[in-house]
Amino acid sequence: MNIQAALDSLARKRPIFHNEADLQHALAWELRGLYECKIRLERRMEIDLKRRTYLDMLIEIDGKRITIELKYKMRAVEHTFDEETFILLNQGAQDIGRYDVLKDLQRLEQMVKLNLVDEGYLIYLTNDPSYYLDPGVEKLTVDREFRIHEGRQISGILSWAENTGEGTMKMREEPLDIEGTYIMSWLPYSQLNSSVTGSIKSLIIPVNLEDRERNRRLYPEIKEPLEVHNPTTIIEEEKTECSMEINSIIKSLDVIPLSQFDLRDKLGASLKMAGYQVQINRDFGKAKIDIYAENKNDQLAIEVRYKTALLKTIFNGNHTELKNQAAQDISRYDFLKDLEKLETVIAQRPGTKGYAVLITNDRSYWEKTKRVTSVDEDFRIHQDRLIQGQLSWKNASGGTTHNRESMIVLKGQYHLDWQSFKILGTGKNEIFKMLVVEVISRGENIP
Repeated sequence: MNIQAALDSLARKRPIFHNEADLQHALAWELRGLYECKIRLERRMEIDLKRRTYLDMLIEIDGKRITIELKYKMRAVEHTFDEETFILLNQGAQDIGRYDVLKDLQRLEQMVKLNLVDEGYLIYLTNDPSYYLDPGVEKLTVDREFRIHEGRQISGILSWAENTGEGTMKMREEPLDIEGTYIMSWLPYSQLNSSVTGSIKSLIIPVNLEDRERNRRLYPEIKEPLEVHNPTTIIEEEKTECSMEINSIIKSLDVIPLSQFDLRDKLGASLKMAGYQVQINRDFGKAKIDIYAENKNDQLAIEVRYKTALLKTIFNGNHTELKNQAAQDISRYDFLKDLEKLETVIAQRPGTKGYAVLITNDRSYWEKTKRVTSVDEDFRIHQDRLIQGQLSWKNASGGTTHNRESMIVLKGQYHLDWQSFKILGTGKNEIFKMLVVEVISRGENIP
């Protein structure tokens, strides 16, 4: 049973829900439609003689017992879909919300440990960026240990700060004991509109004994959360979200690519497995696109970049050695040049969607630099950067700009949102992130 695939399928039919119960019933119907399984909602379960609980969803399939816990916390938003209007109020109380999410995670661990179920999944949907965005600085909030933003590592004893008010902790006083190790990885669920609250994100945390043992081997020394790095700012501008399917396909690559060509070919192979007809290095007039993929519903033009920092590691039993490619200023220019090229191609082929993809383990791409000015200032692509308009070098030398002298002109507006690709550990170059920017037709011809 592929929970991510089921959620992706549901998003196309139900991009928004009235409340958590609405989500619960919709997901149950989706799973029943996709898999031959038996589903019970609000199934009572005896943990021991003194404790009982009610499971949001208990699934029996192929002799396996799977439980799903759901959370749905939203900021105020109004949306009409399929002639049905959804008016959601601001739920707030994010500190309590974070605690409740991890309380469910602790309960899932207990259920698996006691062999009451074989697997558990925590599914959380929200349009509130305060849950999934890295705050960027160490804020001494009362719920600091319960943060669940992108890239955060969850493990061990988690408690409220000493100065937490009794009202906040009421009925939630007990610390949480998370036995496993989990890395928070958020994906787009649906895009309702261009506002911040119009973007719904999903978090899926699988719980089983096999994964817990694997994570224990991967992170034997880690006791503290991942170091916080890049500051983020919520920008109330148009935010172009990339396709959920493309994100899922990229993240499903169970390898550390050896080169840019290797990434291109493996992504092309995964698209074929997903039912696409794929052409590598497809010509569009004077432009050449790395991957062109099409099926009966989609036509995709994809440009791929892969930039590495020095790393020697073993991943899935394979020895991997990556070189330090450096020249980040040139690489940033090339990535944005890909965006410009995709805009031209998409304008010529209405209905085609373009994607500029960059995967890297070099933090200098996604972290905001402290330098006030640099020769590639216009081309910076750090987290939450808004890219648009005319972009050019600032007093760069001829060696830097050789064959890259021309200004980049972007017709669209792009809010950059980096996501996790692979996390091997917390070493300097052991975190891989991906930037996937969607280019869509804007109803105009680009010369």
